[in-house]
Amino acid sequence: MIQYLHPVFIRISVFIGLLTAGFVLLPANISYAAGPNLSGPMHVFQLAPSTRPRPTTTWKDASGKNLTLADFFGKVVLVNYWASWCPPCIRELPSIDRLQASLGGDNFTIVAINIDRGGKPIARRMTKRLKIKHLTLYLDRESNSARSLGVRSMPTTFVFDRKGREVGKLEGGAEWDDKAAVELINYFIKNPGYADNLLKK
Repeated sequence: MIQYLHPVFIRISVFIGLLTAGFVLLPANISYAAGPNLSGPMHVFQLAPSTRPRPTTTWKDASGKNLTLADFFGKVVLVNYWASWCPPCIRELPSIDRLQASLGGDNFTIVAINIDRGGKPIARRMTKRLKIKHLTLYLDRESNSARSLGVRSMPTTFVFDRKGREVGKLEGGAEWDDKAAVELINYFIKNPGYADNLLKK
């Protein structure tokens, strides 16, 4: 007896067969996940409900040069605000250093901004004590950039996409080289169009 198969079923079966055999090519730059996985320690990460133009706020490097997010265009940027008088900041800074060591490069970088009023000497002493090796020293003695971004507590960490648009933040300390944190950063590296979806909401 010959069993009748509906044409739709036949087409689905053929597609599955080709997919299994590797003959169906899916776009490599498209993620089919609804969004980043905020499980484990990253459950406190707050995704931005909408996006806004790249902030123009400035901070300084160790030489006194003014910098903005525009100087890092094309990279996902993690901006962390820390101070020597902030115990949670000091606890998490080594993990931020390790994250820069593992992921820092053409696609991602970390901007750890110290807001001590004493400036570079205090920040230098602390990074030396903590054996920070991979983070560039950035300074904002007057906390102007922190205020412009709405920092309410320390530490606060923002993540900006390749175009300088905020995609989320975390208020409080975290282990930034934890598996969940690395997966979160990698999500934004691999999904440069994430903020475009926020614009459509």
